[in-house]
Amino acid sequence: MRKIVSFILVLIAFALSSCSSSNKFVLKVEEHKQLSQSLAPPIDYESVADVDNVGYKAYLTSHDGFLYIGNLDGEVYEIDPKKETKRLVVEFEDEPVEVALGVEGSYLFVGTNKGGLYKVDLKTGKVLAKRQFDFPVVGRIYTKSDKVYVTVENDTVYCLSDNDLSTVWKYTHGEFNMLDIRGFSGILFGDDGLYVGFDDGSVDKISYKGDQIWEAQVGEGNMFIDSDTTPVSSGGKIYITTTNGYTEAVSREDGSIVWKRKISTYSNIQQSIFGLYLADEEGNLYCLDKSGGETIWKTKLTDEGNIYSLKVIGRVVFALTQQGKLIALDYLNGKVLDIKDLGDEFSSGMLYCCDRLFVVSRDGEIYSIFSK
Repeated sequence: MRKIVSFILVLIAFALSSCSSSNKFVLKVEEHKQLSQSLAPPIDYESVADVDNVGYKAYLTSHDGFLYIGNLDGEVYEIDPKKETKRLVVEFEDEPVEVALGVEGSYLFVGTNKGGLYKVDLKTGKVLAKRQFDFPVVGRIYTKSDKVYVTVENDTVYCLSDNDLSTVWKYTHGEFNMLDIRGFSGILFGDDGLYVGFDDGSVDKISYKGDQIWEAQVGEGNMFIDSDTTPVSSGGKIYITTTNGYTEAVSREDGSIVWKRKISTYSNIQQSIFGLYLADEEGNLYCLDKSGGETIWKTKLTDEGNIYSLKVIGRVVFALTQQGKLIALDYLNGKVLDIKDLGDEFSSGMLYCCDRLFVVSRDGEIYSIFSK
């Protein structure tokens, strides 16, 4: 009797296993194409440096063929991807660096989680100027027209002199919510103003004098709905999205809604002349019509974790999942052209530089992706 029961249990276990395996999502290459562009499938990868413990949204910055990044130990590195070497530029003890660094000429601009902002000589590592804020510097540092633009955790945007980091103007969005978490939205610089997202799911247009022109609400409610993605612009419209809410196209002039879709994302938005690309929280990659927001195509990429980074290069959309799957798709129809498992975990964006893609993993390994 025991043998019969054991045999039945084995059969049941086998049946359940078969059902489970049959329902498991498997992504496959659908089409092979020979594309004449700088980075095209088939692709391969290599590790070029290890910068140790980095932040959740650590971003690489490029300048003159070099890569720059800070880590949670306060170390800031310069990486030569061709020689696969790294150089410690400067170290800020007990000041973690998560912000994407700014580089202008021979100067490096570094923000820290302790609210420090530093202007550093790239060659010597000497600190030439310093500002201290009451909140962490987050997102990305920009250098434009002798100005430095930074965002801090209390929903304030600063425009500073790149000489001594003195304030030219500052803009504060609403009332800061201590219970919320500041997003990692970058700044879109337009001809007539700046566009930046905040942690209540809104995106503001700010003049180059620091005045609000308009505010567009993209999320639902007012907590934990960060606009983590940098807005993109095309044809008089600004495209914006949040981690809990909508994807919207709004008028560049007054912020009025042109169209909106119930799609929220942890990844960045990308665009081409053909469409708008974004990934939802279900592991799907969308291509939307930019004029009306309709779905042109949708491709399922993963059922495990999120898609944290997208990059459109020529006719290819590159998507990187949290579990380290790098997928290349045809930007016209969403067919999978290549799949590469990087064997690591990721939550940061990809950087395109020197005909290659670069990305840093959660444990600080920097990968270079190239055409075979």
